[in-house]
Amino acid sequence: MQGQDRLENAWMNIAQEQCTRYLHKASTCMYCTEVCPSGALTLSSNYPFYNATLCMKCGACAGVCPMDAIEVQTPSAQTLEEEISARAVLNEAIIFTCKDSGEKKESVISLKCLARLEPSLLLFALEKGASEIQLIRGECQKCALKNNLSSLQKTIEITQQYADLLNVSITLKSVQNISQKRSYEDDNFTCKDHSRRTFFLKLLGKKMESSLDEPTITYENIKSGTKIPLPKKQQRFIQSLRLLDKQTPLLSKADHFVLTPALDPLQCIGCTLCTNVCPTGALETEANEDSLKITCKNSLCVACHLCVDICFKKAITLDAHNALETVLSSQRILLYEQHKIEDTLLCVTDKMSRLLGAKIYST
Repeated sequence: MQGQDRLENAWMNIAQEQCTRYLHKASTCMYCTEVCPSGALTLSSNYPFYNATLCMKCGACAGVCPMDAIEVQTPSAQTLEEEISARAVLNEAIIFTCKDSGEKKESVISLKCLARLEPSLLLFALEKGASEIQLIRGECQKCALKNNLSSLQKTIEITQQYADLLNVSITLKSVQNISQKRSYEDDNFTCKDHSRRTFFLKLLGKKMESSLDEPTITYENIKSGTKIPLPKKQQRFIQSLRLLDKQTPLLSKADHFVLTPALDPLQCIGCTLCTNVCPTGALETEANEDSLKITCKNSLCVACHLCVDICFKKAITLDAHNALETVLSSQRILLYEQHKIEDTLLCVTDKMSRLLGAKIYST
């Protein structure tokens, strides 16, 4: 069924108004179509077109979409959160399995494909107090969804980074079930077992905090001007990291997975196109009589790439080398500042000349 701004069926919802392709024609985002193993998602006009007859219902597209424009229903992210919370509150190991794993226990969370998972869901499990996470998969190389393996590996790699970074006691595994008659064997998707924190949590009987006393963040839809929530996975990701950060001291201040905007002051001309198109409000302009500033709140950036796509001066990039404090901070960081001097105050024609890269003559 197709509505004005939303495509829906029993398995998937596509919120066109949240897709960067729909928000601006300069967008080059192809995350969903690149990860789709069957060609069920293609780019038609200015948003993803979904062919239900080709869909293999793996859910990988929902896992990689930075804007939460794609929502799958079986299971939905809310259902996964509820199941994770129910198990984690007892400090239990949480086990995710794929359809070919052979695991039929009631204690597991079964998915069509483990590529449905993404880092915020695994961090959510840690935040809720899970003592261990296991991912049990079948023989991916023989599966029709084998192209999803790289996406799964990236999810595990990112989550492992934070398990180490925050000294969280968790064993994150992907166990391959070669045969139901054989025992599970650990493969190369294995993280370190930080047992010290598990011991103290159990000894003291402590439970992790379950929520933050912060208002829900909203941002302005570029086309309609209405307020819609920040993508749920970004909220879940940042909130889980903040709560985990409260529990243990940081082992390292470096973060190499979260992408945030960086501006080259020699290339930037202060046109503010990037702040105008930023769908989450991560980039903002602060202007007064004396100066123009471009700032960023890193916790709001979902790395949708739209700011990079629209910058015709190539002044903005997404930087992967950040301090964790800035990723989690609610403060804005100054990226660019242009001072206005009264004697050289740019008039409209001067601004247009700089934008066009050509001299404008008045007659």
